[in-house]
Amino acid sequence: MLRLRAGVTQEYVAYCARTTQAQIARVELGTRQPTLCVLRGYARATNPDAVMRLCASVILGEEYDAMSA
Repeated sequence: MLRLRAGVTQEYVAYCARTTQAQIARVELGTRQPTLCVLRGYARATNPDAVMRLCASVILGEEYDAMSA
């Protein structure tokens, strides 16, 4: 998971995304789809290149390997 590899908390991602920690938890659990603002928050809090690769793989329908991010 990008956030854990970057060593940041859900609270910090939420702060960067201007949302709540609960919203980030739901996204990470897969019960909620991330908004563009949440994706931008992950990029700010972690690694923008890895977030862009993840987004591109989802858009293009390719398998995403979280370990390569």
